[in-house]
This record gives sequence, structure tokens and C-alpha cells, in this order.
Amino acid sequence: MKKRSKKRKPSDLTKLKKHLARLQSEIAAATSEVTKKKLLVQIFITEEKIKIEDFHKISGFNKIRGYEILAGAPGLGKRS
Repeated sequence: MKKRSKKRKPSDLTKLKKHLARLQSEIAAATSEVTKKKLLVQIFITEEKIKIEDFHKISGFNKIRGYEILAGAPGLGKRS
């Protein structure tokens, strides 16, 4: 018997790219100028989020866990 593998949850980056594709298809079908402007703003925001998530993926920043940071680590704003 083959061991069943657990389905992986899609990453935030994948979700954002799918959302961007959906917004781009909606803007092509939009008839009202107001709707097009609203969708354009959402597209710009989504593109910025994609840039941030892509940077986090490359830098490994999204893999840092809270328990790995010591309580007395500098920059956490805690006083000893």
C-alpha cells in the first residue's frame, strides 16, 4: 500500500497570484469606469503584497517562528 501524503495548504503567495489573475479578468469584463478604477486600486495593492511575500520567501523571513526568538532578544522592546 502507498502511504497517503497530506495535502499541502496553498501558500499566501499562490493565493495572491490567483487573486491577481481573477482581478485582471474582472477588469477586462468591467463596464463602469468606477468599477474599473476600484479594481485597478485592488490590483496595485495585490501586486505590492505579492512583492512583499516574494521577498519574505527569498529571505526566509516567513519561516521564523515565535518560539525561536529568545525573550531577552534585542529589539523586542522588553527591559530586563
